[in-house]
Amino acid sequence: MKRLFRGLALGALLVAPTATFAQDAEAEVTGEEPAINSGGVRLTGGVDVATQYFFRGYLQEDQDAIVQPYLNVYFDLVKGDNPITAYVGTWDSFHGQKTGADEGTFGSWYEADFYAGVDATLGGGFTLGAIYTIYSYPNGAFDTVGEIGFKLSYDDTDKWGLPFALKPFVGVYFETDDQNGTEDTYLEVGVAPTVYTFNENSDQPIAIAVPVTLGMSLDDYYFDDTGDEEFLGYGSIGIAGSMPLGKGGNFGAWTLNASVTWLQLFADGLEAANHDDDNEIIGKVGVSFAY
Repeated sequence: MKRLFRGLALGALLVAPTATFAQDAEAEVTGEEPAINSGGVRLTGGVDVATQYFFRGYLQEDQDAIVQPYLNVYFDLVKGDNPITAYVGTWDSFHGQKTGADEGTFGSWYEADFYAGVDATLGGGFTLGAIYTIYSYPNGAFDTVGEIGFKLSYDDTDKWGLPFALKPFVGVYFETDDQNGTEDTYLEVGVAPTVYTFNENSDQPIAIAVPVTLGMSLDDYYFDDTGDEEFLGYGSIGIAGSMPLGKGGNFGAWTLNASVTWLQLFADGLEAANHDDDNEIIGKVGVSFAY
């Protein structure tokens, strides 16, 4: 029930009209450049500015500035045809509106997530990933949530004779500790195809992707207007682009990213938390680096 209460509370706080989306849906081209270093430890990061912030369909913020920096460290445990990569990282969201902030806190620092995971290539195009995430809220808007997730993705490049790979995936996420309410279970499926690349042979090619995501409830994640569980939560489709900023150098490879996502809310609880609107258009622009 925590997700419902969280979304309804934010819907009551955010009473002004919407500024224009997804965690993510929120999928976008990350502009992954080959790392500058050739060792077993890699560093990536960046910062995005978004018009709205939705988490799995639940409105978090749609007013004022929304700035979301992130930083990841990757460890290549096994290289070769079936690599295994571990990683740790953090993702944060700063809101000019200071939604839900308690007195005496850094009110703009809405969310700070810390995570660790591992991705293992299984062969045949399949990759299995596991991740543990701690969602924390420095401004006191909510209590900490712990979650473990598993994701299976498939790289179907040159498999079906299509002009581009669909790159389908499925993920399931279990809350292990929720200090706001019950531990819920979330299911996600989607595709993440890069459909076209402009100026492919130039120093600054522009890759265009069309990510599609569907979010569902396996246990108490989405609700209808009577409080009963609803299986289908939200769907999204976006257009995302990435362009490298030069060839990289001593300070890594940098990439400009931008996306526009259409978010459709199916569950009544999501719509109620979003000022009774069942769809949104979300914009995002940012810069990322890989070293």
